[in-house]
Amino acid sequence: MENERVVLAVAKGRIMDDALRALKKSGINVSSVSQKTRELIFDFQNYRILSCKPIDVPKYVEMGTADCGIVGSDCITESMCDVYEPISLKFGKCKMVVACQKNMKIKYKQGEEIKVATKFPNIAKKYFEDKKMIPKIIYLNGSVELAPLVGLSDVIVDITESGETIRKNNLKIIDTVMDITAKVIFNKTSVRTKQKTLENFAKIIKK
Repeated sequence: MENERVVLAVAKGRIMDDALRALKKSGINVSSVSQKTRELIFDFQNYRILSCKPIDVPKYVEMGTADCGIVGSDCITESMCDVYEPISLKFGKCKMVVACQKNMKIKYKQGEEIKVATKFPNIAKKYFEDKKMIPKIIYLNGSVELAPLVGLSDVIVDITESGETIRKNNLKIIDTVMDITAKVIFNKTSVRTKQKTLENFAKIIKK
């Protein structure tokens, strides 16, 4: 149906800014959507946007509260939600890295325990287990760069665009865990029930 509504969960922050620019570029009036307000739901034309914390976007899509979502691939991997993720976008590019203090030498030895501070416990655990190490995950929701500086962890696993914040905190990058980009994800039921509508949305957002 032409007038079917698309419910779209979007990660707050830069990804939302870029997503709105993409919609606007295609001729959709997004003037009612603002990140400066406390509102979390925005209705315009045939869209409803849910303004979400990035890590929550895959869950809204998996559970069917949203037909689709726009979020970083890091959050998709971390959430382990069951969604389709067929479209990579041109924005939201950065890296997830392992970093430690500049004067430290971290050796990846099989069977050794390593203390890891991170906001991404699932990704970090799998990364070090793949190295045959024993990760002791320390979940932090703030500035993880502090952890190795005060002896809370050996390393951090965190996101960086340029590496500047890491360098400014006397840390160094020792490996890249994954490259990150913004992606469009789809609820598996919505793909069947709103196929044409979501295909049209995909064409718009990829421009």
